[in-house]
Amino acid sequence: MMTRILAALVAVVTLGGASGTALAQDKKVTLRIASAFDQNTDMMQAAKRFGDLVKERSGGSIDVKTFAGGQMGGEKDNLEALKIGELEMGVFGTYPIVTLAPKYSFFDAPFVFRDRDHVYKVWNGKLGNEVRDIFQKSHGVHSLGMMGRGYRHLTSNTPINSVDDLKGVKIRMGQSKPFIDAFSGLGAVVVPIALPELFTSLKLGVVSASDGPFDQIYTFKLYEAQKYLAITGHLYATSLWLMNDKFYQGLTPAQRQAVDSSAKDALAYGDQLATTSEKALLDKLQQAGMQVTHPDYAPFMARAKPAIDKLFSELWSVTTAQEIANVR
Repeated sequence: MMTRILAALVAVVTLGGASGTALAQDKKVTLRIASAFDQNTDMMQAAKRFGDLVKERSGGSIDVKTFAGGQMGGEKDNLEALKIGELEMGVFGTYPIVTLAPKYSFFDAPFVFRDRDHVYKVWNGKLGNEVRDIFQKSHGVHSLGMMGRGYRHLTSNTPINSVDDLKGVKIRMGQSKPFIDAFSGLGAVVVPIALPELFTSLKLGVVSASDGPFDQIYTFKLYEAQKYLAITGHLYATSLWLMNDKFYQGLTPAQRQAVDSSAKDALAYGDQLATTSEKALLDKLQQAGMQVTHPDYAPFMARAKPAIDKLFSELWSVTTAQEIANVR
């Protein structure tokens, strides 16, 4: 009788599978996700999906708590906390690349990539691997992946139908050398202005054009100050999801598998959200009265090339514009 009972128990365990057994035995851990971005952004909606998936796939052994909207500080604060292990996971823009791997900050520069697919191919290739190695080996940060946030475009008082239409136009930029140098190379007059002052500057005529993604254009109500929207797509903005490497390596194999698969699926979901949001926001901007132009992007890249090449030689010496252009 006892022999039959033992055999039955062995059969149940075998049918349950090794992963099920491992999950049942996994220690319980708390995974805190922090971000400077609002909980309603596509990034944080995707992060919520990640939390739900990882809790389910880890059999409840990973408990996720999310702190959005700068509850645990800005991107700088979150990145520092992540590095020293005071935070398990962060949802960022490209700030970690600019800060931790500045020679690769072309991922946050205009007129370097042809489109979204080009960005992803480079990120998932040799250069992206080098960034991930720097994150892990030099800073103790593990990369879970990247999701899209949408393209940056131009708003203006007069229509931009070609790169020539930018000549002499006063355009607002942030304090980003790649943006300032590249747009100066296009013939525009770049005026560095803080983002909170953008709307007033446009209304007062301090500048007559701006650059940014649809959500920035819409939430700052630039359609009340600018009549035209040029679909240039000169930068595809992205979000990096990073985890403290010591925390990640301390998880059991089953828990790491749950984290990896959940991140992959949630990031794909985030990409879908970003695409859907772009279409919806463009419709809203047109309904608000903005007139849309579609200038050819290739001449913009060609005109900006000397400035971009100089940035590669001075700031991004790990590669060249041509090496990136050759990625297909």
